[in-house]
Amino acid sequence: MDIDKSEKMHDIYAVIGYAISCLIALGKPIETENILAQLRLGERESIDGMKKLHAEAIRIVANDKPKTT
Repeated sequence: MDIDKSEKMHDIYAVIGYAISCLIALGKPIETENILAQLRLGERESIDGMKKLHAEAIRIVANDKPKTT
């Protein structure tokens, strides 16, 4: 894995971790649907590159296949 991809994955995992931390702070159960809802909220509120990180995090949590272009 190259450094850029490794850093991107680290950032995506950080976004997922932050969503889980928010759920814990709110007292909500750590379930897939709650994590996805929190990530979608973060995606709506984010700007620029963070939207892409949230979209990738949502894809990973939802266990979707990556888009091929």
